[in-house]
Amino acid sequence: MKQMATSDALVRQILRHRRVLHAYLYAIVRDPHLTEDLFQDVSVILVQKCSDLGDVRDFWALAREVARREALAALRKLGHARRVLSPEALDAVDRGFDELSDQAAERQESLHHCMAKLPGPWRRLVELRYWMNLSVSEVASRLAKTENTISVTLNRIRLQLAECVRQRMRTLDHDASGT
Repeated sequence: MKQMATSDALVRQILRHRRVLHAYLYAIVRDPHLTEDLFQDVSVILVQKCSDLGDVRDFWALAREVARREALAALRKLGHARRVLSPEALDAVDRGFDELSDQAAERQESLHHCMAKLPGPWRRLVELRYWMNLSVSEVASRLAKTENTISVTLNRIRLQLAECVRQRMRTLDHDASGT
């Protein structure tokens, strides 16, 4: 895994793992509000730990361990000790989320690879719509195109990216299995 040397890299790692970390916390505490509070607490702890530790080779492992400890401590503090999963169940959750995190990282790397292959105007369209979170009508206005043109083009881009990511994941799986 990439080493983190800057706070920007750390923030990117936290954002990259946000969904799976959030889901992991929810699997343990089973409370959406507590999950969100814990995610914020875990993010702060990760920033502190990573600045103390320097380079972190396996961010997910560190994030998962911090999240697990914080979730269990919160349940105990709130008097929900009966809701704590057994050690065996927690280990099973860990294994499942470790696998999910690995797949998500590979999928994200594949998406970045596929995005780089898009023509420049299509990349710009994706940036406006999904990175800048503009509506289709706002994108159409900025690019002096019709909303229908933008919608159709975005659909084509999504289909192309999905197929590219699928092919790349198959290639990665094939290379990993050595067949």
